[in-house]
Amino acid sequence: MTNAVLAKLRAFVAGTPVEVCELCAGAITAEHEHLLEPDARRVFCTCGACALSVDVSPRESEDQRRARYLRVERRALRLRELELDDAIWAELNVPVGLAFFTMRSRTGEIVATFPGRAGLIESFVPLKAYSSLERRFPVLKGIAADVEALLVRRTLRHQDYFRVSIDHCYELAGLLRGSDAPLSSPELAAVQSFFSSLDERTDQKRHSRRPGS
Repeated sequence: MTNAVLAKLRAFVAGTPVEVCELCAGAITAEHEHLLEPDARRVFCTCGACALSVDVSPRESEDQRRARYLRVERRALRLRELELDDAIWAELNVPVGLAFFTMRSRTGEIVATFPGRAGLIESFVPLKAYSSLERRFPVLKGIAADVEALLVRRTLRHQDYFRVSIDHCYELAGLLRGSDAPLSSPELAAVQSFFSSLDERTDQKRHSRRPGS
């Protein structure tokens, strides 16, 4: 009998839900580690032991480019110095008001991802435009490749700019996937609640729901 089955049986008897590590199938608590598989762009919920066995730090290095999994350090930080006008937004080639931007360490490309009802839609960002944005706002250069993102919501009512760990972005995508909302829904109540929670947990390393659930 596997660890996962035993954990679920104990949970059934106790009447409490349980999650398991997606690598070793051991039981994990509500506060657990996350790993990113860069090739599949998938976030895994894992136990501390599995996370430590990988433990490739988010830095520009040959190790990161070759690693199958990267450890995600949970974080969120509002970037109050950012302000992107319509001209900059157009240069980044973003057609909607909700997107997150990541750098792929293996290629050096910048990718804009739009979460919505259909899941995740990706678009490559012109490097010239993003490099210009980094020169204007040097804080963006600190965003780690692969495991962190620039998360942006731009609407008539909201201007939100966050540096977040990638698991936050997949959590947001999970809230929108399968909903009755249109492709991009920056004003949806669930999205508003999500951004409010980011403000509450700013720069705190703690986990909530399973990313993408």
